[in-house]
Amino acid sequence: MRVRIQSATIRHFRNVSFGEILFPCNMSSDFFSIKSDVLGIYGQNGSGKTTFIDVLEVLKCLLSGVPIKDHLESCISKGRNGSELSFEFSVEDDQGYKFRVVYSAQMGLDYLNESVKSSVFQSGEWSRMNPIMETCSTDTKVLITPDTKKRELFGKKTQILDELRVTKRLCAKEHRSFLFSNEVFVLLQEGSGNTLWYHMLAALRHFAGASLFVVNNRGAGLSTMETELPVIYRKENSLGQLKLPLDQPAIIPAVDFSIAREVINTINVVLREVIPGLEIELAPLGKEFTKQGGIGIQAQLVRTISNPETNETIQLPLKYESEGIKKIISILHLFICAYNSPGITLAIDELDSGIYEYLLGELLQIMQKSGLGQLIFTSHNLRPLEMLNSSSIIFTTTNPESRYVRASNIKPSNNLRLRYFRDITLGSDGEELYQETNSIEIAHAMRKMGIPSVDRTMEGG
Repeated sequence: MRVRIQSATIRHFRNVSFGEILFPCNMSSDFFSIKSDVLGIYGQNGSGKTTFIDVLEVLKCLLSGVPIKDHLESCISKGRNGSELSFEFSVEDDQGYKFRVVYSAQMGLDYLNESVKSSVFQSGEWSRMNPIMETCSTDTKVLITPDTKKRELFGKKTQILDELRVTKRLCAKEHRSFLFSNEVFVLLQEGSGNTLWYHMLAALRHFAGASLFVVNNRGAGLSTMETELPVIYRKENSLGQLKLPLDQPAIIPAVDFSIAREVINTINVVLREVIPGLEIELAPLGKEFTKQGGIGIQAQLVRTISNPETNETIQLPLKYESEGIKKIISILHLFICAYNSPGITLAIDELDSGIYEYLLGELLQIMQKSGLGQLIFTSHNLRPLEMLNSSSIIFTTTNPESRYVRASNIKPSNNLRLRYFRDITLGSDGEELYQETNSIEIAHAMRKMGIPSVDRTMEGG
Protein backbone atom coordinates (compact mmCIF):
# COMPACT_ATOMS: atom_id res chain seq x y z
CA MET A 1 0.00 0.00 0.00
CA ARG A 2 1.49 3.33 -1.08
CA VAL A 3 0.05 6.84 -1.02
CA ARG A 4 1.72 10.00 -2.30
CA ILE A 5 0.55 13.62 -2.44
CA GLN A 6 0.47 14.79 -6.07
CA SER A 7 -0.93 18.32 -5.77
CA ALA A 8 -2.50 20.73 -3.30
CA THR A 9 -4.86 23.69 -3.69
CA ILE A 10 -5.36 26.20 -0.88
CA ARG A 11 -8.00 28.92 -0.52
CA HIS A 12 -8.24 31.50 2.27
CA PHE A 13 -5.86 29.75 4.62
CA ARG A 14 -3.93 32.25 6.74
CA ASN A 15 -1.94 34.49 4.31
CA VAL A 16 -2.82 32.45 1.21
CA SER A 17 -5.91 33.64 -0.64
CA PHE A 18 -5.14 31.15 -3.39
CA GLY A 19 -2.21 28.84 -3.90
CA GLU A 20 -1.63 25.75 -6.00
CA ILE A 21 1.34 23.40 -5.77
CA LEU A 22 2.14 20.59 -8.18
CA PHE A 23 4.65 18.15 -6.73
CA PRO A 24 7.54 16.96 -8.90
CA CYS A 25 6.00 13.47 -9.09
CA ASN A 26 2.90 14.99 -10.70
CA MET A 27 5.07 16.43 -13.46
CA SER A 28 6.80 13.12 -14.26
CA SER A 29 5.73 10.69 -16.94
CA ASP A 30 5.15 8.00 -14.28
CA PHE A 31 2.33 9.07 -11.96
CA PHE A 32 3.14 6.14 -9.65
CA SER A 33 6.92 6.46 -9.66
CA ILE A 34 8.71 4.98 -6.63
CA LYS A 35 11.60 7.41 -6.97
CA SER A 36 12.11 10.15 -4.39
CA ASP A 37 9.97 13.26 -4.57
CA VAL A 38 11.64 16.33 -3.03
CA LEU A 39 9.96 19.73 -2.78
CA GLY A 40 11.57 22.81 -1.21
CA ILE A 41 9.66 26.04 -0.55
CA TYR A 42 11.52 29.35 -0.49
CA GLY A 43 10.51 32.95 0.00
CA GLN A 44 10.36 36.08 2.09
CA ASN A 45 9.38 35.87 5.77
CA GLY A 46 5.61 35.82 6.17
CA SER A 47 4.97 34.83 2.55
CA GLY A 48 3.39 31.40 2.99
CA LYS A 49 6.17 28.85 3.51
CA THR A 50 5.13 27.73 6.99
CA THR A 51 1.50 28.07 5.94
CA PHE A 52 1.87 25.10 3.62
CA ILE A 53 3.42 22.97 6.38
CA ASP A 54 0.45 23.91 8.59
CA VAL A 55 -1.89 22.90 5.76
CA LEU A 56 -0.30 19.44 5.76
CA GLU A 57 -0.78 19.25 9.52
CA VAL A 58 -4.49 19.99 9.07
CA LEU A 59 -4.65 17.33 6.33
CA LYS A 60 -3.13 14.79 8.71
CA CYS A 61 -5.75 15.64 11.34
CA LEU A 62 -8.62 15.39 8.84
CA LEU A 63 -7.65 12.03 7.38
CA SER A 64 -6.92 10.66 10.87
CA GLY A 65 -10.31 11.73 12.23
CA VAL A 66 -8.74 14.12 14.78
CA PRO A 67 -10.49 17.42 15.77
CA ILE A 68 -9.19 20.47 13.87
CA LYS A 69 -10.94 23.42 15.53
CA ASP A 70 -7.82 24.53 17.44
CA HIS A 71 -5.98 24.79 14.12
CA LEU A 72 -8.76 26.67 12.34
CA GLU A 73 -9.12 29.48 14.84
CA SER A 74 -5.73 30.81 13.80
CA CYS A 75 -5.65 29.60 10.21
CA ILE A 76 -8.74 31.01 8.47
CA SER A 77 -7.78 34.12 6.50
CA LYS A 78 -8.73 37.42 8.10
CA GLY A 79 -12.14 38.61 6.94
CA ARG A 80 -13.17 35.14 5.71
CA ASN A 81 -15.66 32.70 7.15
CA GLY A 82 -13.76 29.59 6.16
CA SER A 83 -10.94 27.93 4.26
CA GLU A 84 -10.86 25.33 1.51
CA LEU A 85 -8.21 22.67 0.96
CA SER A 86 -8.00 20.17 -1.87
CA PHE A 87 -5.43 17.42 -2.41
CA GLU A 88 -4.82 14.93 -5.17
CA PHE A 89 -3.22 11.59 -4.24
CA SER A 90 -1.87 8.60 -6.06
CA VAL A 91 -2.89 5.41 -4.26
CA GLU A 92 -1.64 1.92 -4.99
CA ASP A 93 -2.98 -0.83 -2.75
CA ASP A 94 -1.56 -4.25 -1.87
CA GLN A 95 -3.68 -5.92 -4.58
CA GLY A 96 -2.08 -3.78 -7.29
CA TYR A 97 -5.08 -1.48 -7.85
CA LYS A 98 -4.16 2.09 -8.76
CA PHE A 99 -6.25 5.16 -7.96
CA ARG A 100 -6.23 8.90 -8.46
CA VAL A 101 -8.01 10.41 -5.48
CA VAL A 102 -9.10 13.99 -4.79
CA TYR A 103 -10.00 14.88 -1.20
CA SER A 104 -11.52 18.31 -0.55
CA ALA A 105 -12.52 20.00 2.68
CA GLN A 106 -14.40 23.27 3.20
CA MET A 107 -13.82 24.35 6.79
CA GLY A 108 -15.28 27.02 9.03
CA LEU A 109 -15.57 27.44 12.77
CA ASP A 110 -19.05 25.89 12.67
CA TYR A 111 -18.94 23.62 9.63
CA LEU A 112 -16.83 21.02 7.81
CA ASN A 113 -17.89 19.83 4.35
CA GLU A 114 -15.93 17.01 2.73
CA SER A 115 -15.76 15.12 -0.53
CA VAL A 116 -13.76 12.20 -1.91
CA LYS A 117 -13.59 11.63 -5.67
CA SER A 118 -11.66 8.88 -7.37
CA SER A 119 -10.62 7.34 -10.66
CA VAL A 120 -9.33 3.77 -10.90
CA PHE A 121 -6.84 2.38 -13.43
CA GLN A 122 -8.31 -0.78 -14.96
CA SER A 123 -7.71 -2.63 -18.22
CA GLY A 124 -5.03 -0.15 -19.23
CA GLU A 125 -7.07 3.03 -18.88
CA TRP A 126 -8.47 5.43 -16.28
CA SER A 127 -12.13 5.50 -15.35
CA ARG A 128 -13.99 8.80 -14.96
CA MET A 129 -13.32 10.83 -11.81
CA ASN A 130 -16.50 10.13 -9.85
CA PRO A 131 -17.65 11.12 -6.36
CA ILE A 132 -17.27 8.33 -3.79
CA MET A 133 -18.49 10.11 -0.65
CA GLU A 134 -19.62 13.67 -0.03
CA THR A 135 -21.08 15.17 3.11
CA CYS A 136 -22.26 18.53 4.42
CA SER A 137 -21.97 18.93 8.19
CA THR A 138 -24.80 21.47 8.40
CA ASP A 139 -27.29 19.26 6.51
CA THR A 140 -28.77 16.92 9.13
CA LYS A 141 -31.19 15.24 6.67
CA VAL A 142 -28.67 14.03 4.07
CA LEU A 143 -25.95 11.81 5.51
CA ILE A 144 -23.74 10.99 2.53
CA THR A 145 -24.10 11.41 -1.20
CA PRO A 146 -24.36 9.95 -3.79
CA ASP A 147 -26.99 7.45 -2.63
CA THR A 148 -25.73 4.67 -4.91
CA LYS A 149 -22.26 4.77 -3.33
CA LYS A 150 -23.74 5.05 0.16
CA ARG A 151 -25.70 1.83 -0.32
CA GLU A 152 -22.65 0.15 -1.88
CA LEU A 153 -20.40 1.15 1.02
CA PHE A 154 -22.74 0.81 4.00
CA GLY A 155 -25.64 -1.35 2.89
CA LYS A 156 -29.33 -0.59 3.47
CA LYS A 157 -29.72 -1.64 7.11
CA THR A 158 -31.66 0.93 9.14
CA GLN A 159 -29.42 0.32 12.14
CA ILE A 160 -26.29 1.37 10.21
CA LEU A 161 -28.02 4.49 8.87
CA ASP A 162 -29.08 5.44 12.40
CA GLU A 163 -25.52 4.99 13.63
CA LEU A 164 -24.23 7.14 10.77
CA ARG A 165 -26.71 9.88 11.72
CA VAL A 166 -25.52 9.88 15.35
CA THR A 167 -21.86 9.84 14.26
CA LYS A 168 -22.41 12.78 11.92
CA ARG A 169 -23.84 14.93 14.71
CA LEU A 170 -20.99 13.95 17.03
CA CYS A 171 -18.29 14.72 14.44
CA ALA A 172 -19.86 18.11 13.67
CA LYS A 173 -19.90 18.94 17.38
CA GLU A 174 -16.26 17.89 17.85
CA HIS A 175 -15.18 19.44 14.52
CA ARG A 176 -13.52 16.38 13.07
CA SER A 177 -13.86 14.57 9.79
CA PHE A 178 -17.02 12.53 9.42
CA LEU A 179 -15.86 10.58 6.38
CA PHE A 180 -12.58 9.49 8.04
CA SER A 181 -13.81 9.07 11.61
CA ASN A 182 -13.22 5.85 13.55
CA GLU A 183 -16.97 5.31 13.80
CA VAL A 184 -17.53 5.51 10.03
CA PHE A 185 -14.69 3.09 9.32
CA VAL A 186 -16.15 0.52 11.71
CA LEU A 187 -19.41 0.72 9.75
CA LEU A 188 -17.52 0.60 6.44
CA GLN A 189 -15.84 -2.62 7.50
CA GLU A 190 -19.19 -4.14 8.35
CA GLY A 191 -20.83 -2.99 5.13
CA SER A 192 -18.12 -3.18 2.47
CA GLY A 193 -14.89 -4.46 3.99
CA ASN A 194 -13.83 -6.15 0.77
CA THR A 195 -14.85 -3.58 -1.80
CA LEU A 196 -12.47 -1.63 -4.00
CA TRP A 197 -13.54 1.75 -2.59
CA TYR A 198 -13.14 0.65 1.00
CA HIS A 199 -9.51 -0.33 0.39
CA MET A 200 -8.85 3.04 -1.24
CA LEU A 201 -10.35 4.99 1.69
CA ALA A 202 -8.53 2.80 4.21
CA ALA A 203 -5.25 3.46 2.39
CA LEU A 204 -5.71 7.24 2.80
CA ARG A 205 -6.52 6.90 6.48
CA HIS A 206 -3.54 4.60 7.09
CA PHE A 207 -1.29 7.05 5.23
CA ALA A 208 -2.29 9.92 7.52
CA GLY A 209 -1.79 7.92 10.69
CA ALA A 210 1.35 5.92 9.90
CA SER A 211 3.16 7.45 6.91
CA LEU A 212 2.65 11.25 6.97
CA PHE A 213 4.97 13.09 9.37
CA VAL A 214 4.83 16.85 9.89
CA VAL A 215 7.58 18.64 11.83
CA ASN A 216 6.50 22.16 12.77
CA ASN A 217 8.28 25.00 14.53
CA ARG A 218 6.23 26.85 17.11
CA GLY A 219 7.46 30.27 18.16
CA ALA A 220 11.05 30.59 19.29
CA GLY A 221 11.12 27.30 21.13
CA LEU A 222 11.54 23.78 19.92
CA SER A 223 8.69 21.91 18.34
CA THR A 224 7.45 18.69 19.88
CA MET A 225 9.33 16.73 17.25
CA GLU A 226 12.53 18.49 18.27
CA THR A 227 12.21 17.49 21.91
CA GLU A 228 11.34 13.89 21.08
CA LEU A 229 12.98 11.18 19.03
CA PRO A 230 10.33 9.37 16.97
CA VAL A 231 11.12 5.65 16.78
CA ILE A 232 9.31 3.99 13.86
CA TYR A 233 9.35 0.26 13.30
CA ARG A 234 7.58 -2.38 11.24
CA LYS A 235 4.77 -4.17 13.06
CA GLU A 236 3.42 -7.02 10.91
CA ASN A 237 1.65 -5.19 8.07
CA SER A 238 1.70 -1.76 9.70
CA LEU A 239 4.05 0.70 11.35
CA GLY A 240 4.53 1.06 15.09
CA GLN A 241 5.82 4.23 16.72
CA LEU A 242 7.48 5.22 20.00
CA LYS A 243 8.47 8.72 21.13
CA LEU A 244 11.55 9.08 23.33
CA PRO A 245 12.13 12.42 25.10
CA LEU A 246 15.48 14.03 24.30
CA ASP A 247 15.68 16.03 27.52
CA GLN A 248 14.50 13.63 30.24
CA PRO A 249 14.19 9.91 31.11
CA ALA A 250 11.23 7.93 29.84
CA ILE A 251 9.50 4.71 30.91
CA ILE A 252 9.44 2.32 27.96
CA PRO A 253 7.41 -0.91 27.98
CA ALA A 254 9.86 -3.79 28.31
CA VAL A 255 8.56 -5.37 25.09
CA ASP A 256 9.47 -2.17 23.16
CA PHE A 257 12.87 -1.52 24.74
CA SER A 258 14.85 -3.85 22.48
CA ILE A 259 13.08 -2.43 19.42
CA ALA A 260 14.02 1.11 20.45
CA ARG A 261 17.66 0.10 20.94
CA GLU A 262 17.74 -1.57 17.53
CA VAL A 263 16.41 1.59 15.87
CA ILE A 264 18.98 3.73 17.68
CA ASN A 265 21.75 1.43 16.44
CA THR A 266 20.45 2.06 12.91
CA ILE A 267 20.47 5.82 13.52
CA ASN A 268 24.06 5.63 14.75
CA VAL A 269 25.26 4.11 11.47
CA VAL A 270 24.14 7.27 9.65
CA LEU A 271 24.79 9.69 12.53
CA ARG A 272 28.51 8.77 12.64
CA GLU A 273 28.77 9.79 8.98
CA VAL A 274 26.74 12.97 9.33
CA ILE A 275 28.52 14.19 12.49
CA PRO A 276 31.84 12.32 12.88
CA GLY A 277 32.37 10.94 16.36
CA LEU A 278 28.76 11.36 17.51
CA GLU A 279 26.87 8.33 18.81
CA ILE A 280 23.79 8.04 21.01
CA GLU A 281 22.56 5.29 23.27
CA LEU A 282 19.41 4.42 25.15
CA ALA A 283 20.80 3.93 28.65
CA PRO A 284 18.66 1.82 31.04
CA LEU A 285 18.21 3.31 34.53
CA GLY A 286 16.10 0.58 36.14
CA LYS A 287 12.72 -1.15 36.02
CA GLU A 288 9.42 0.53 36.86
CA PHE A 289 5.75 -0.30 36.61
CA THR A 290 3.87 1.42 33.78
CA LYS A 291 0.50 3.18 34.17
CA GLN A 292 -1.13 0.11 32.66
CA GLY A 293 0.37 -2.11 35.33
CA GLY A 294 3.00 -3.72 33.11
CA ILE A 295 6.76 -3.72 33.53
CA GLY A 296 8.66 -0.86 31.96
CA ILE A 297 12.28 0.19 31.76
CA GLN A 298 13.24 3.71 32.72
CA ALA A 299 15.80 4.87 30.18
CA GLN A 300 17.42 8.05 28.92
CA LEU A 301 18.96 9.04 25.62
CA VAL A 302 22.63 9.88 26.08
CA ARG A 303 25.66 10.74 23.99
CA THR A 304 28.59 8.35 24.34
CA ILE A 305 32.11 9.80 24.37
CA SER A 306 35.22 7.60 24.27
CA ASN A 307 38.60 8.59 25.69
CA PRO A 308 41.21 6.99 23.39
CA GLU A 309 43.93 7.35 26.02
CA THR A 310 42.11 5.53 28.82
CA ASN A 311 39.64 3.47 26.73
CA GLU A 312 36.94 4.77 29.05
CA THR A 313 33.47 5.74 27.87
CA ILE A 314 31.38 8.43 29.47
CA GLN A 315 27.72 9.19 28.86
CA LEU A 316 26.21 12.67 28.74
CA PRO A 317 22.42 13.31 28.61
CA LEU A 318 21.33 14.72 25.26
CA LYS A 319 19.64 17.64 26.98
CA TYR A 320 23.09 19.23 27.27
CA GLU A 321 23.67 19.10 23.51
CA SER A 322 23.10 22.08 21.21
CA GLU A 323 19.67 22.64 19.67
CA GLY A 324 21.17 21.94 16.24
CA ILE A 325 22.37 18.50 17.36
CA LYS A 326 18.97 17.74 18.91
CA LYS A 327 17.20 18.70 15.70
CA ILE A 328 19.45 16.50 13.55
CA ILE A 329 18.91 13.55 15.88
CA SER A 330 15.15 14.11 16.07
CA ILE A 331 14.62 14.18 12.29
CA LEU A 332 17.34 11.73 11.22
CA HIS A 333 15.31 8.58 11.76
CA LEU A 334 12.35 10.06 9.89
CA PHE A 335 14.76 11.07 7.13
CA ILE A 336 16.09 7.50 6.97
CA CYS A 337 12.52 6.15 6.79
CA ALA A 338 11.62 8.54 3.95
CA TYR A 339 14.84 7.67 2.15
CA ASN A 340 14.05 3.94 2.21
CA SER A 341 10.28 3.86 1.77
CA PRO A 342 8.28 5.23 -1.19
CA GLY A 343 5.19 5.31 1.03
CA ILE A 344 6.56 7.81 3.59
CA THR A 345 5.89 11.55 3.32
CA LEU A 346 7.96 13.82 5.57
CA ALA A 347 7.31 17.57 5.85
CA ILE A 348 9.77 19.73 7.83
CA ASP A 349 9.50 23.44 8.52
CA GLU A 350 12.84 25.29 8.58
CA LEU A 351 14.93 22.25 7.77
CA ASP A 352 18.05 24.41 7.74
CA SER A 353 17.64 25.54 11.36
CA GLY A 354 20.76 24.42 13.23
CA ILE A 355 22.14 22.36 10.32
CA TYR A 356 25.46 23.25 8.68
CA GLU A 357 24.93 24.63 5.16
CA TYR A 358 27.16 22.14 3.36
CA LEU A 359 25.63 19.18 5.20
CA LEU A 360 22.12 20.41 4.33
CA GLY A 361 22.94 20.44 0.63
CA GLU A 362 24.53 16.99 0.76
CA LEU A 363 21.57 15.40 2.58
CA LEU A 364 19.05 16.81 0.11
CA GLN A 365 21.09 15.80 -2.92
CA ILE A 366 21.39 12.24 -1.57
CA MET A 367 17.63 12.10 -1.02
CA GLN A 368 16.90 13.31 -4.55
CA LYS A 369 19.40 11.04 -6.31
CA SER A 370 18.81 7.74 -4.53
CA GLY A 371 15.93 8.11 -2.05
CA LEU A 372 12.45 6.61 -2.41
CA GLY A 373 10.07 8.68 -0.27
CA GLN A 374 8.52 12.13 -0.39
CA LEU A 375 10.24 15.06 1.36
CA ILE A 376 8.73 18.55 1.72
CA PHE A 377 10.71 21.28 3.43
CA THR A 378 10.99 25.03 3.93
CA SER A 379 14.31 26.76 4.31
CA HIS A 380 16.01 30.14 4.40
CA ASN A 381 19.35 28.68 3.39
CA LEU A 382 19.81 28.90 -0.39
CA ARG A 383 22.38 26.13 -0.75
CA PRO A 384 19.70 23.59 -1.86
CA LEU A 385 18.92 25.81 -4.87
CA GLU A 386 22.32 24.80 -6.23
CA MET A 387 21.90 21.11 -5.36
CA LEU A 388 18.33 20.21 -6.39
CA ASN A 389 16.52 20.10 -9.71
CA SER A 390 14.59 23.28 -10.48
CA SER A 391 11.36 21.24 -10.57
CA SER A 392 11.91 20.54 -6.86
CA ILE A 393 11.84 24.21 -5.86
CA ILE A 394 8.76 26.38 -5.27
CA PHE A 395 8.97 30.12 -4.58
CA THR A 396 6.44 32.15 -2.64
CA THR A 397 5.29 35.48 -4.07
CA THR A 398 4.05 38.79 -2.64
CA ASN A 399 0.64 38.16 -4.23
CA PRO A 400 -1.75 36.29 -1.88
CA GLU A 401 -3.94 35.47 -4.91
CA SER A 402 -1.10 33.52 -6.54
CA ARG A 403 1.11 32.50 -3.66
CA TYR A 404 3.32 29.72 -5.13
CA VAL A 405 5.29 29.69 -8.42
CA ARG A 406 8.14 27.84 -10.10
CA ALA A 407 11.00 29.48 -11.93
CA SER A 408 10.45 29.33 -15.68
CA ASN A 409 12.89 28.86 -18.56
CA ILE A 410 15.58 27.30 -16.38
CA LYS A 411 18.27 25.39 -18.27
CA PRO A 412 20.29 22.59 -16.63
CA SER A 413 23.37 24.82 -16.78
CA ASN A 414 21.65 27.73 -15.01
CA ASN A 415 22.37 28.50 -11.34
CA LEU A 416 18.95 28.73 -9.69
CA ARG A 417 20.36 30.56 -6.67
CA LEU A 418 21.79 33.37 -8.84
CA ARG A 419 18.58 33.46 -10.88
CA TYR A 420 16.54 33.87 -7.67
CA PHE A 421 18.71 36.78 -6.52
CA ARG A 422 18.40 38.38 -9.95
CA ASP A 423 14.61 38.10 -9.93
CA ILE A 424 14.49 39.64 -6.44
CA THR A 425 16.78 42.52 -7.41
CA LEU A 426 15.58 43.26 -10.95
CA GLY A 427 12.11 41.76 -10.89
CA SER A 428 10.79 38.72 -12.72
CA ASP A 429 8.56 38.34 -15.74
CA GLY A 430 5.82 36.85 -13.58
CA GLU A 431 4.77 37.36 -9.97
CA GLU A 432 6.84 39.55 -7.63
CA LEU A 433 8.95 37.36 -5.34
CA TYR A 434 10.05 39.93 -2.76
CA GLN A 435 8.42 42.98 -1.23
CA GLU A 436 11.22 45.53 -1.40
CA THR A 437 12.59 46.94 1.83
CA ASN A 438 14.48 50.24 2.22
CA SER A 439 17.75 49.82 4.12
CA ILE A 440 18.04 53.58 4.74
CA GLU A 441 14.57 53.76 6.28
CA ILE A 442 15.25 50.65 8.40
CA ALA A 443 18.49 52.22 9.72
CA HIS A 444 16.69 55.50 10.43
CA ALA A 445 13.90 53.73 12.33
CA MET A 446 16.42 51.75 14.40
CA ARG A 447 18.38 54.91 15.21
CA LYS A 448 15.24 56.79 16.14
CA MET A 449 13.93 54.08 18.46
CA GLY A 450 17.35 53.83 20.10
CA ILE A 451 17.05 57.36 21.56
CA PRO A 452 15.92 57.23 25.21
CA SER A 453 12.34 58.36 25.68
CA VAL A 454 13.37 61.18 28.02
CA ASP A 455 15.56 62.65 25.28
CA ARG A 456 12.75 62.43 22.77
CA THR A 457 10.52 64.27 25.22
CA MET A 458 13.08 67.03 25.65
CA GLU A 459 13.51 67.30 21.88
CA GLY A 460 9.80 67.68 21.44
CA GLY A 461 9.67 70.47 24.10
